[in-house]
Amino acid sequence: MNYVKDFIKSTREVVNKIGGEVYLVGGYVRDKLISITAQPKDVDFIFNGNIEKFMEELEKRQYKFFPMKQEIGIYRCMLGNNTIDISLMKGSSVEEDLKNRDFTMNAIAIKLSGDKVKVIDPFYGRRSIDNRIIKSVTDTSLEDDPVRILRGIRFYISYGMHFNLDTEKSIQKLGHRIMEMPMERVFKEFMLLLERDNEGKAFEVLDNYGILKNIVPYIEELKTIGKCAYHIEDVFTHMNLTYCVFKDILNGKVSVKGLGLSVFEHKIGEFKLREYLSLACFLHDIGKYEAYRKDGDKVSFWGHEIKGAIIVRNFCRKMKFPKKAENYIESIVYAHMYPLRIFKQNPKDRKNDCYKFFSKYDGYIIEILITAYCDNYATRMLLDAQNEKVRFKMFIEDMLKEYELYCSIKEDKILNGNDVIQILNISGPQVKNVLEDVTRLRYLGKIQTREEALNYLKVKISNKCI
Repeated sequence: MNYVKDFIKSTREVVNKIGGEVYLVGGYVRDKLISITAQPKDVDFIFNGNIEKFMEELEKRQYKFFPMKQEIGIYRCMLGNNTIDISLMKGSSVEEDLKNRDFTMNAIAIKLSGDKVKVIDPFYGRRSIDNRIIKSVTDTSLEDDPVRILRGIRFYISYGMHFNLDTEKSIQKLGHRIMEMPMERVFKEFMLLLERDNEGKAFEVLDNYGILKNIVPYIEELKTIGKCAYHIEDVFTHMNLTYCVFKDILNGKVSVKGLGLSVFEHKIGEFKLREYLSLACFLHDIGKYEAYRKDGDKVSFWGHEIKGAIIVRNFCRKMKFPKKAENYIESIVYAHMYPLRIFKQNPKDRKNDCYKFFSKYDGYIIEILITAYCDNYATRMLLDAQNEKVRFKMFIEDMLKEYELYCSIKEDKILNGNDVIQILNISGPQVKNVLEDVTRLRYLGKIQTREEALNYLKVKISNKCI
């Protein structure tokens, strides 16, 4: 069902009945002009007239609107997967309203009221679209709201467009003011940029325009270090390559056997885990500047993951990330070296090492493994004398299988708390510890059945181990 088409028809009928003017504006118009086959989910209208009466008439037609900012006349309605926003016109004319928008391609309106549908394009937005140019509506568009710079970068990446010279100069001049704006808005635009960045260009473009150093700490410093026995590139380049590898996984250009991408489709707040994980992949080595040590020709970054986790935590808090997202990114950065340590240790101890890893970071295991894989891939694509990239990929795929086994054992419980209490006569945390011990022994293959687990408890009490 085409909800938008039906709604447009209804708005025209209502306006013809009660009077006023209604215009279709914003991203819906832009995306349709860029590609007629586009199916934008968000649809924006502006209305000039008695908006309360307009809302009443629409509700009579079963459209359920709720106020977003009623004091300035902004209302929203959800229609299937579409979000419909209606705002009261700002200024005395539609041209004045459009003048207050960010870029010319977003300052196009389609008048739906009256006898004929009419395109209103006072700032030549259609010409900008045809020429693949992102141009500010006025000389002060970005100065009035520097967060618009992030939106412009998103369009640059999403549509393969370029800024005109004056807009480009404004971006370079005003990029430092982005972080002076409300952090909730900066966070949203930053994450939308990562969401739309299918090709892994976001951080490179932000850096080229001198914006990234104003948002993420240590960017310039990380360009000056990194070359060592394991890397031939600087840390910033490596972080960006790691981010690009993850984007390639999402796009299917790089495959990891046993990885189901649907796990990254869950959301924290407005955004999916895939966006938060892509950021974690970029930030994974951010602690290396603080951890950098040089002794003669020997360079080390010992403990960089610990310092990085603290930097990431502070970054997320400053940017007003949801608390759950902050914990998610911080945990991944803190533990991203753990899989490599297991890989390099004695294979005979691997089962025990895996259990310790799984039990300590359960809930983040897949993300940590994939970040470690992207990290290694980015390193070994430039320097891989011992063909470690192939061996590490096999290791990560094996670890994914092992984690699947670990999860199945945890879900298929053969003992419960009452069993432990009745046999061992204990309570509280001790019960949990015993159950975890049984899970560990099952994962190690030392207990297979409920009967063997019960016998294990009986041996424990006879040996007075509790």
